Amino acid sequence: MKNKLTEWLKAEQQNIDKAIANAAKQYYHDHKTEPNFQYDLKLCHIESYNLVRGKDLCYDRPNTAFAYSLWYHPRRINTFLSFFCDKILELQRQNIEVFDLGAGAGAIQWGLGLIYAGLIRLGQKPPRITIINIDTSPFMLIYNKEYLWKEFLKLYPEIDNNFIVEYEVNSWNNERDLETSNPILAASYLFDASDNKTEIANDFKALINKYKPNTVLLLTSNQSEKIPFVNSVINEFRQLGFNSQIVSDANLLFRGNLNQINEVRTALGNKFGISELQRQSFWTDNSHYGVILNKQLAELTFSYGTKTISSLDIYNPPITVRRDVKLNDKQKRAARNSETPSIIVGPAGCGKSIVITEKIKNIVEQLEYSPNLKILVTTFNKGLIGKLAEWLKDLLDNTKFQIRYDTNFYGYSDKSSHFTFTNSTHTNIRLLHFDMLPKMLGGVRYNGLVNHEQHFTMLREIIQKVKQEEKIFNDRYDNILNPDFLFEEYHRVIYGLQVGISKGEDTYLTITRKGRGNNPSLQKNSDRRKLAFKCLTAYAQRMHNENIQSFTLRRQYFYSKLKSGNLPLNYDYILVDEFQDCTEADFEIFYSMIKNPNNLTIAGDLAQSIHLGTAAKIPRDDRMSRRQFYRLEGSYRLPVRISESIKKLSEAIVERFGNDEGVTDITPYKGSPPGSRPIVVYGRTFLEVAEKVKQVFNHYKIYDLVKITILEKDTELLKEISKKGITCETDTILSLKGLEKECVLWSTRIPLEFEKEVFEFSYTIVTRTSCILIIALTDDTQNIYKKILGLLDNERLIMWDKETADKFYTFCEEYKPETIIDEDTDD
Repeated sequence: MKNKLTEWLKAEQQNIDKAIANAAKQYYHDHKTEPNFQYDLKLCHIESYNLVRGKDLCYDRPNTAFAYSLWYHPRRINTFLSFFCDKILELQRQNIEVFDLGAGAGAIQWGLGLIYAGLIRLGQKPPRITIINIDTSPFMLIYNKEYLWKEFLKLYPEIDNNFIVEYEVNSWNNERDLETSNPILAASYLFDASDNKTEIANDFKALINKYKPNTVLLLTSNQSEKIPFVNSVINEFRQLGFNSQIVSDANLLFRGNLNQINEVRTALGNKFGISELQRQSFWTDNSHYGVILNKQLAELTFSYGTKTISSLDIYNPPITVRRDVKLNDKQKRAARNSETPSIIVGPAGCGKSIVITEKIKNIVEQLEYSPNLKILVTTFNKGLIGKLAEWLKDLLDNTKFQIRYDTNFYGYSDKSSHFTFTNSTHTNIRLLHFDMLPKMLGGVRYNGLVNHEQHFTMLREIIQKVKQEEKIFNDRYDNILNPDFLFEEYHRVIYGLQVGISKGEDTYLTITRKGRGNNPSLQKNSDRRKLAFKCLTAYAQRMHNENIQSFTLRRQYFYSKLKSGNLPLNYDYILVDEFQDCTEADFEIFYSMIKNPNNLTIAGDLAQSIHLGTAAKIPRDDRMSRRQFYRLEGSYRLPVRISESIKKLSEAIVERFGNDEGVTDITPYKGSPPGSRPIVVYGRTFLEVAEKVKQVFNHYKIYDLVKITILEKDTELLKEISKKGITCETDTILSLKGLEKECVLWSTRIPLEFEKEVFEFSYTIVTRTSCILIIALTDDTQNIYKKILGLLDNERLIMWDKETADKFYTFCEEYKPETIIDEDTDD
């Protein structure tokens, strides 16, 4: 039977070539009128040779699958066809389940389908086959499902309900529970050039240990730096009882040119002037390295009926709920109740907030839901407070607590909440936004909303008056006598370092202004400091006397009440998320509210310190002397290509902080959610940008996108995108820190309120997405962003069209490494 099946397969060579070519023709017919088709197709073909050049192929352009199918797809079919021929004949009366991890355009599905149809045509009954196609690129899976496989079924109508095909957009090492009977695991392009190869190898071995397949197929590009790692995996599998076989040229069934595909390539190349398409494609080449691993067993046993694979929907990837999140070893250690001050640091997306909720769960369970327990959880983000409460509801035993929410000014439920345990007479877990602590815990009266413009108007009036009194008629002092500088100086020094106004001018003139740098210069005991203090004194007095609402002043009142001993707030545990926004005075507030400083836990990332910039520090006083650091790694919620694109930006921030222990650079993680490289669009005006954003969204909504979130607040762009039928919202990054959005659009034309924090500000914006990041450039893009854009990795960006590609370099500026040093730091 094997000889007959082999001969039948060889006779189908031209039909397969024609089917792939026909799928390409249909795709071209459906997409040729799209505005960006020609440019994207050219870039896809240029990038498709990356595997040969020792680089990565990202599979995230709209036409990537189209280009891939005309070069790699038939070769991948050919690689394992002979193996599957033997395997299916061996297991002809069994059920076969194949997990294709990195399925691409479905080459293994095609190979299995050919053998299945061939057996039927030769009068044999094929086994029941289930093929699960798993890939991070929905473009690849959809091209297979909607174009390639439809052509296949025209040729081979024998494919029936016993040949089951499933699709899943997911990372192959993003673990999910699949029950199987006799799985074959196929892993394609296991070690991309940029991957942490040792980590990926360990992840793959863990996958093998979980599913215990008898057959493993490895396919990677034939690059010198990858082969040693593949061979190391092979050696370890041999120790587990697997035999290995390298797929050689002699194993391949199909030979010669791909004539029908080459006709399509030539026609496209001539029409669009794409020289890369003039190269002829063949059934065989040396760009792939295939390995077959088989485990020999004395007796094969199979289960029937009891284990099934749940149906998968390409448009609806699995949604993770908090209780199903599995912590890694480092996260588990950080979540233990260690009874020492705990500092949890790590890059965006590493799971700090997950650890916070896990630690609360551990404390509560260790103390058996004690009705006497008092825990305070706080952060600077209102939305995150709501998310933490939602996660705790999911984690804790719902028979042992009740939850109620605060009501806001309008009488609606707020994000802050109370968890009360059975038999308790008070709140056991209090979740509260930090700026609400003075009111809800300290009894500080709030008289209306904070109006920042009111503060800046008042500061301008004060500056004008001081200039007149001091007879200043030039711009010599303008870099300190300006509202932005004085507003931040009050928050970071007068309040943050607890200089205060009551302590007098001498204290301010001689203090080291930690984290404030040397630009503008404000040396100790200088006339410049005296001028600044005169303005700050007038500012403080007017806020107090005129009852002007201020977040900073509210904290000051709360701080003073705590220090006076009039507020007996004795919490057993305090957990602070996003600690990078805390000043020294804020930490004093925490110390004043907790019974034992050893039970203080703080989590955050100084790289996201958009309130304080490099002024943000971790306290080093005696109360934290026993502190335990937990450094988390891996950006688990940030798509790997975005992490790679901002790696240099992350490293620059670490350097700016002087390699402070509280800031860590980002770690790309291949098991993160599917997503693309950042997509850059340029338009002269926001109107042109909106039209291109519509094009981007229509292509990338295949990632299950529903809404675009614009950062910073850009109401004009919001209105224009909304007119095009796209659901859209816009907000400030201050409102979204710690949260994630599926599609973030960074509007670079919006001025930055505090330019000194441009690194932290930009980094926080680009790390808010869990899937797609769009960077919008216009002729109004702020110059302050040029050094940020210059740090992005060009190979990890998608330039949306030729206009954007030609213009992008004009928005980039070379960054010269710097460490921010305070000019008056004591030696």
